Amino acid sequence: MKKNLSHSLLFLFFFLLTVDHAIAQFEGQVQYQIVNTDEGESEQTNLNMVFTAERIFIGSSSSLEVMSGLSTDGILVRNDEQDFVFNTGEGEAFKIAKYDIDRLVDLMNRVSGRSGNTPKQGFDWEKNVEETGRSRQIQGYTVNEFLLKNESDNRRVSVWLTDQIKVRWGLLNDAWQTTGRNQLDEDLPVELIMNPNSFPLLIEGYAGNKKIFSAEAVTVNTSGFDRSLTELSPNVKLLGLSDLMMSMFRQRR
Repeated sequence: MKKNLSHSLLFLFFFLLTVDHAIAQFEGQVQYQIVNTDEGESEQTNLNMVFTAERIFIGSSSSLEVMSGLSTDGILVRNDEQDFVFNTGEGEAFKIAKYDIDRLVDLMNRVSGRSGNTPKQGFDWEKNVEETGRSRQIQGYTVNEFLLKNESDNRRVSVWLTDQIKVRWGLLNDAWQTTGRNQLDEDLPVELIMNPNSFPLLIEGYAGNKKIFSAEAVTVNTSGFDRSLTELSPNVKLLGLSDLMMSMFRQRR
């Protein structure tokens, strides 16, 4: 596991490993409160996820730097359009097709001298993952605890999963498979946190006995949620791949 556990957890939270298109799609809104104390000071972020039949919206109360030149406070994943829309918060958004994401990341890796195909040490599931047998209720859903351990630096992650929420991740899964996993130095067990048969409502990271990270679902709403978040506002100016590349190269000057 990477030394900076909280950053790894955030990465895992947005990118997924497996998907099953036969499952019943969850439609609703899940809001998380994310607290990070890994650097000694408490930082809080609110995360809003909205799921409909073909789209996923992920909104954050703080700006996230996806890559150099691309910061966003909201990502719209349109499986029906096979693209991602990154909101810049300035009345503009970048609309990028999934295949262009792969090409863009590959280009940036080559420019920076980074190899995207570095062999990774395989993850030892039998040694490092434990089903504790503990269960509890979170927002009316039964969750079961799985423990991800890293004995080398005395860190662990507690993941509480419910099998009552199942999501088809579509393009997010594809982006992880072809691009996302190659950006990390180690092979991480993403499928423990996000998989087609369960959904995390609480993730907690510990260093020794100290909690350094938590992402907890504070609301789960399956009726009356704002479906318009998965639609583009007519007032938003859409920019394309060439605009994004220009922005990225300006950042590197």
